[in-house]
Amino acid sequence: MQSQAHRMPSCTVALRILRDMCLRMSAWNALPEWALELLVQKSILTLDPSENSAGMAIQRVLEILSAGLLLPGGPGLMDPCERDAADACADLTFQQREDITASAQHALRLTVFRQFYRVLGMDPPAPPQARKRPAVEGAEGGDADATASGESDSKKAKTEEAVTA
Repeated sequence: MQSQAHRMPSCTVALRILRDMCLRMSAWNALPEWALELLVQKSILTLDPSENSAGMAIQRVLEILSAGLLLPGGPGLMDPCERDAADACADLTFQQREDITASAQHALRLTVFRQFYRVLGMDPPAPPQARKRPAVEGAEGGDADATASGESDSKKAKTEEAVTA
């Protein structure tokens, strides 16, 4: 695993984040460490090299788990170290497999709707602040002070007429 991971920087970052998810989310606690490493490595290999980032790697892991990789009748996660075909998640019960799949589906929905911070267990990011446009001196319809406040003389006159009428 380490020989493959050092060539893919996003692999180690994604693995750390997914390990944290395993600690925070009760459904993911049952997922064996070896199976998680294998899952991250295999999923990163399916990514386009131009999209190889930690965020895309995590999203790809969630997509693969959401598709039912661990469910009975699914392809399973084959252990490449075993001579015979062996599932790396063979110790998981049916309920644990279903819980991991449902949790991955929910996390995938959150990431697609740009709420990745909830998957990571973080506070929401601060909303972007609206930038004020700088005043342009000599703008038509008034002097620099009127333009800085956003109103020209004609607009002031119209609003004053509306108020008095």
